[in-house]
Amino acid sequence: MPRILKELKAEHYDVTDGDVHDFVSALAGFGLIEESSRFSSLLSSEEIERYDRQMLQFSLIDEDRVDNATAYQERLKQARVLVLGMGGWGTWCSLLLARSGIGTLRIVDGDDVELSNLNRQVLYNTTDLGARKVDAAAANVRKHNRHVRVEPFYEFALPDRVRLGELLKGVTVAILAWASLGYYRKDSVERIVHEIARDRQIPVIELGGDPLDISVGPIYPNDGSHPSFEDLRRISQDRFYSDDALVRSFQEARLKNEFANGNRSVNAWQSSPSLAVMAGLVADQVLKLITKYDNCNLVGTRFHMSLRTYATREEVLFEQD
Repeated sequence: MPRILKELKAEHYDVTDGDVHDFVSALAGFGLIEESSRFSSLLSSEEIERYDRQMLQFSLIDEDRVDNATAYQERLKQARVLVLGMGGWGTWCSLLLARSGIGTLRIVDGDDVELSNLNRQVLYNTTDLGARKVDAAAANVRKHNRHVRVEPFYEFALPDRVRLGELLKGVTVAILAWASLGYYRKDSVERIVHEIARDRQIPVIELGGDPLDISVGPIYPNDGSHPSFEDLRRISQDRFYSDDALVRSFQEARLKNEFANGNRSVNAWQSSPSLAVMAGLVADQVLKLITKYDNCNLVGTRFHMSLRTYATREEVLFEQD
């Protein structure tokens, strides 16, 4: 009621709350008002107000035909998203998902905050220098949304099947927030994550690129109805390696470098604008994947975009049903 009165007075209408109440009652009597009251046993009144605008978006599309858009928001509340890597991609994805109301974020990284991170890794600032990334990220996520539970794991994801299985326990969606080399290496973290996720029917989304060319996807639903990562690995590997023997030898040599420990050599050229664009697309797809309020366009598809020309292309790895 206060919001309605405020907007009417801004339009210079001289009305009282009694006038508005009588008018709304008359409309209801003629069956001209659609029920939009939002009640939830999972969401507090504060959360319902916080997420009001995005629930309006959910109800606009409403692909899953729910009774009330709060049902979509409740699905987010009940979800646990695993973010492997809390660098540029991981921090931006975590921030957007936290603001959207993901119930639990499980974040994994064994690195500490450095000054060179601050131009692009959005959950850190100068007071976090030297701190564990996951601890700093968890604290800052809570500042943005205290309703989100954060599970920080201060470790590098290693090709340990047992440990990766523990990190994937109870996960709704997994995000590989680093350039996936699993297509081209044996026993990589990515490959093991995909195998476990396939066996447990956990969707996985990948992303990649640099400041000039970004890519988001594909999403592997791991639902038994679509090809898995392993099904496509050999095809992707053949696409990656050059037919030129010398060039291929250099590619193979580069992939022998170890990027999964604290003593790695990093060529992470990135900027906040490119990361924000990528993370926005990832978060959009993750929300759709969890809520089902709209279709996911990146199931089986890798979306590419040039940030120099804004040219786009879609690389279809497999068709959606």
